[in-house]
Amino acid sequence: MPSILSVERLDKHYGAVHAVSGVSLAFEAGEVHAVVGENGAGKSTLLKMAAGVVVPDAGEVHIAGRALAPHTAHEAIARGVGMVQQHFALVGVLSALDNVMLGAEPVRSMGRLDRAAARARAERVASEMGVSLPWDAPVESLGVGDRQRLEIVRTLVREARIVILDEPTAVLTPGEAEQLYAGLRRMAEAGRAIVVVTHRLDEVRDHAQRVSVMRRGRLVATYAMSATYRDSLMRDVTRDIMGEDPPPPVERHARERGQVALDLRDVRLGRALRGVTLSVNAGEIVGIAGVEGNGQRELVRVLAGLEAPESGTVRAGRVVVVHEDRHAEGLVLGASVLDNLVLGELRAFTSRAGIVDAAALEREAARRLERARVVPPDLAAMVGALSGGNQQKVVVARAVAREGRADAFVFAQPTRGVDLGAARAIHGEIARAADAGKAVLLVSADLAELRALADRVLVMARGRIVAELPPDASDARIGEAMLGGTEATA
Repeated sequence: MPSILSVERLDKHYGAVHAVSGVSLAFEAGEVHAVVGENGAGKSTLLKMAAGVVVPDAGEVHIAGRALAPHTAHEAIARGVGMVQQHFALVGVLSALDNVMLGAEPVRSMGRLDRAAARARAERVASEMGVSLPWDAPVESLGVGDRQRLEIVRTLVREARIVILDEPTAVLTPGEAEQLYAGLRRMAEAGRAIVVVTHRLDEVRDHAQRVSVMRRGRLVATYAMSATYRDSLMRDVTRDIMGEDPPPPVERHARERGQVALDLRDVRLGRALRGVTLSVNAGEIVGIAGVEGNGQRELVRVLAGLEAPESGTVRAGRVVVVHEDRHAEGLVLGASVLDNLVLGELRAFTSRAGIVDAAALEREAARRLERARVVPPDLAAMVGALSGGNQQKVVVARAVAREGRADAFVFAQPTRGVDLGAARAIHGEIARAADAGKAVLLVSADLAELRALADRVLVMARGRIVAELPPDASDARIGEAMLGGTEATA
């Protein structure tokens, strides 16, 4: 029997960049197949070609042994391929339910839209996945986590037999990720092929039956996961991803703390923030944990000056913010890498006569590019053409370059969608900011990240700080607080 999905000798160039080079790979029904690799390795491009979203320069895609022709997303969907892309493809002004229905609207007699049937189907799929969504709320009002869950439900509603997910857990808590994989396992057991692109190697170890590694556009290796040799296999996978042993993790260490540099007292904003009180000292990293949608986004926006609290006080000096949604609040996608690396800083390179020192501007952008190890290292490239992880590197590189002019940093989901090497490099930048005496507030859905970096962890639930815990607190204790456990003073 032919594989349910296979790609044969796929090739794709973007200008001088050889994104995918001669890759052949098969995906089988009944298993979860992980595809891993560094940012820019070609993973997303490969699977976009498999889903008909990107047309290859050479090679073919076969579904159940038959070539995908015409090579379009419409044809792939019609033949049972569904893809949840890393960057959302939702219509913000429409409701969650309208987005689920869009393009697959159920109708009754006389062509009337059957919203009740659409809602029942969406709720059933969401229930099977162990999630709930505000179906009547406009998507633009939803947090990143709910948008990710909505994308997954929308794909499953269309009864895809082959489900491709690009970084599906990047915005989910560990508990939510476990729920998602439980649902994916059920779908695989029911005969679907599940393909997952992820940078979280613990997910590969715990949930995949097969893993393929890409590096620099090529397929390096494919492993069948074995319960007996799982840990040794993951060491091989890690070396294959990077081409060498990974850098060591950043170790948390004691620092001399200064005065309070960020201070919020009883800050309120609608239903999102209901009396938030917290402080961060210079030279300290304070982590914020919580299920997404419990006020973290609004907290960051208040600290960035994008939202004015209705009451309470915010005392802060110069604050540099990395937002959770790099597309909406971190990048100008239609501009170059150079422009994005120095965004908002043109005045620093402009003389009193109003003349921009273009050479100095380019030298500084090149320095930041090299420090961030963006792939490809091309200042003229459009930032929108980079992989999600490399886009994040640009955002973080711009932020940390402003250390000399900052009193505090706020990092919201700073390593979402980035590979192991890049994540550890970003962790190093966060630690160095604190070492330099800056106050750091780290908002993250990744408990391992908080444990590695934070001096203390504050848990948000229902718009409040409900607990202050040491970074070595158990998952169970943190999870209890995230679900609304006993409130404690921060």
